Amino acid sequence: MKKTFFVSAILFVLLPLAVSAASVDAVNSRISSQKSALKADGIENSRITVTVKDINLAAMSGIKVVLTSSRGKVDEIKTESDTTDSLGKAYFLVSSLKNGASTYTATADGVLIQRDVTIDYSGGLSWDISVGDLIKIPDDGDANTLNDTAVYYYGADGKRYVFPNEKVYFTWYKDFSAVKTIPIDQMSLIPIGSNVTYKPGSKLVKFQTDVKTYLPTKNGMLRWVKTEEVASGLFGSDWIHQVDDISESFYVNYRFGNPIESSLDAPLDIIRSQSANINIDKGLE
Repeated sequence: MKKTFFVSAILFVLLPLAVSAASVDAVNSRISSQKSALKADGIENSRITVTVKDINLAAMSGIKVVLTSSRGKVDEIKTESDTTDSLGKAYFLVSSLKNGASTYTATADGVLIQRDVTIDYSGGLSWDISVGDLIKIPDDGDANTLNDTAVYYYGADGKRYVFPNEKVYFTWYKDFSAVKTIPIDQMSLIPIGSNVTYKPGSKLVKFQTDVKTYLPTKNGMLRWVKTEEVASGLFGSDWIHQVDDISESFYVNYRFGNPIESSLDAPLDIIRSQSANINIDKGLE
């Protein structure tokens, strides 16, 4: 009888080896600038290019890039494209209003690139002022002009913020002793940011043709105080003497949040602590 032999075969299924995803190479990635020196006028700019590569020196596309300056918000960084293209490149435009050197660094997908570029700014603001200073121009000796009475707050973004009147000013400061006088040509180099609003938790306010009373909170947010009982819970029985009228011309400086139903909804100590200075209040730092 013919025997039939069955040969069992062991089948091997070849599975592809797992390949680890490419990661950003912090050493071989690059950062470069078109210019190494700029005029500090806030207009002249330079394009900074960040080129992201992996450990095989291949360009990496679709990578999120963040560019930062050693001088913070004094320098302006405009994003042209913060996600790398097919060549592994992301692009930014930088400028500044303040003299000095700025070193720019970049992170790609959270990895700090081990290269940087430095740009020297000149021909701009040279007067010795610091973030947080109160500034004004010299008195012109003419009692009929008011420009020389305006006081500004010098912000962390290199802009000056306007106190619209003394009522707002005195919620932040007790007097004018810290105000610095700078030449008008230097003041003209500092762009205006916006108006300073009431210090959060300092007062109650209302608009002249609006019956509602509001509590100022962070960055110009007004919250309607719904009842006299709530107002009394916040500022005591003489709360009515803590209300300032705001001209409708300043309405655009404010925005509106949720009404306050109870004094527990708006703990003044916390509201005040969250805006220790104007930089913090406006989110500049």
